[in-house]
Order: sequence, then structure tokens, then C-alpha cells
Amino acid sequence: MPNSCFCAERIPFDQIEKLSITGGYSRFYCTEKPLLPITDNWRKRFCSLADTFKPVLDRVYNFAVRPDDVYIVTSTKCGTTWAQEMTWLILNDFNYQLARDNDIMIRSPFLEFNGVVTNLPNDTIDEADRLQSPRLLKSHLPAMFLPREIWTKKPKIIYVFRNPKDAAVSYFHHWCGMVGYKGTKEDFVQSYINGHVNFNPFWPHILDFWQMRHDSQVFFTSYERMKNDLASVIKDVCRFLDVHINDEQLGRLVNHLSFEKMQNNPSCNHAKEFESLRHAAGRELEKFCFLRRGIVGSHRDELSTNMIREFDEWIDTNLREYNLSIEDFINYSKYFS
Repeated sequence: MPNSCFCAERIPFDQIEKLSITGGYSRFYCTEKPLLPITDNWRKRFCSLADTFKPVLDRVYNFAVRPDDVYIVTSTKCGTTWAQEMTWLILNDFNYQLARDNDIMIRSPFLEFNGVVTNLPNDTIDEADRLQSPRLLKSHLPAMFLPREIWTKKPKIIYVFRNPKDAAVSYFHHWCGMVGYKGTKEDFVQSYINGHVNFNPFWPHILDFWQMRHDSQVFFTSYERMKNDLASVIKDVCRFLDVHINDEQLGRLVNHLSFEKMQNNPSCNHAKEFESLRHAAGRELEKFCFLRRGIVGSHRDELSTNMIREFDEWIDTNLREYNLSIEDFINYSKYFS
């Protein structure tokens, strides 16, 4: 059996016990040099994941990439579903009927979802492999864990950033509703800052794609920019994907992607994903709305002053050496008007 491209270092239980995690949890490292330039020393870079991801990571890394693929890559709770629905419609001639009739997870598979839920009836990697081109695929994995052929076959990547204070609050509610977390918000936020929640640490994930933002392969945008001027982001994505969009198509897509429409769209509200997680947990989970608030600045009325201060210090510590701020990521536009 070939050697794995990843090795795992178990995270001590006393560091993750407040997350109410059952089963093993590890820092995963690459065992070979990535095919792309990454931030800092690749040998020290890791991704925190439940041990259920062990058999999945190599399969994702060796996944057969096609040059006309499009990948939506984000850290968690950064507008992934929003970007998927937007991009799928752009790639599929704005076929709203087909979008309504087929769940987003079928139209745009979550590559590594088998690591989140191990007893899925359908293997998401196999489903992605069988999908007709052009495929739209989703991943929360950091750049160096993505399929290696991405960096040689050069498919398009759309990367969405979100203010981590809002993303962490959203992830807390996700962890409660989808995982059954019963701990405090303070403990969860501390685990998020420490990089112990699935798919973290946060900043290396962002910075790898930020340094590739000018590449023709990568489109870097933000949740906040989508909220502030969705029409401009749609036009930029169309330009990036070489798709023409007229004013009528643009207006209809902006309306379709409004938060209210997305929240009430059965093909985008992840009801099937919730059912899979509920079944995997073997118990009832509290009723959970995947698309919960959809606002910018939600952390202001959900985090204490001390928690916000700790977040700000964490942000400053991680960005100071790069002379960057949150606003740089939020306001970046690949195509300046």
C-alpha cells in the first residue's frame, strides 16, 4: 500500500475537551513538498481535523482534476453556499429550474464531506468524479491539502474571505446545530483562535490564497464585498469565468441570491446535510437553520467586549508582519472599475 501524503499528530484531549469532541482529533501535516508556494515553512503547516478524515485526505489529494473544473474554496462559514449557487448558475446558463430541482450538494459536491460524515449513502468523491463537466466543486481544505493536480492542470478557483469574528460566531452556531455542541461560546471561540476546530488554523488558509490573488487561476473576493455590491462581484466572476451576462440576467441573479431567497430555497438550505449529520450522531439535534442571519458585523451583538478584544489582538498578531489588515481582504477587487 502506498505511503500516505499526510501524517497525523494527535491533539491532546485537554486542548480540545471543551469542544465536546468525541473520538480522535489531530493536526495533519503534508509528508511531501506542496506543488505551490505557501506561506511560511510547509513542514510546520498543519490542518486540524477529526481523525475521520484520515482515509479521505489522500483520496482528495489524488482526485483527478479536469482543466475546466471550478473550485469554490473557503474557510468555514464564509459564504460558501452563496458562492456555490452564484457560480453554478453562471456556469449553467442561469438554469434556475435545474437548480431548484437538484440539491446544491449534488450539483456542487463537497469533496471531503466523507470525513465529516463517515456513513454517507453516497460517496462524495465518487459523485464528484462522475459529474459532467464543467464541474463546480467545494472544499474547505487549505491550499496544500487540495487535489495536487489543481496546481498543474490550472482549473479556476474562487476563494471567499470573511471577517473571522463573524465567521467564528457563525461556526459556533453551526457547531451547536450540526454537531450537537453544548459548551459555551467563549470556549468555542478560544478553540477557533487556537486553530483546533475543523479546517483551521484560519490565517494560513487565507494567506496562501491572498498571495495568489493576482494569478489568472484564482479569484479572491469577500463575503462583505458580496453583501455590499453583489452585482459587481457577479460581473467580476463572469469575467473571470469568461461568461457573458446581460442586465436582465444580472438583475434576476441578484434577486435570486438575496439572503431571504437563499434561506427559503430548499436546494440550498442544506436540509439533506443536516439529516446526514443527525443520522450519523444517532440522536436528535436541535432544529438548525444553516443560513442563519447573513449579516455583516454579527459578532458585535454576540461577542463580549473581552472576546472582541482578544480577536482583535489575534488578528493583529497574525497580520502585522505582512502589513495587512482585515480591510485589505474585505475590499480587494481583482478587476478595478
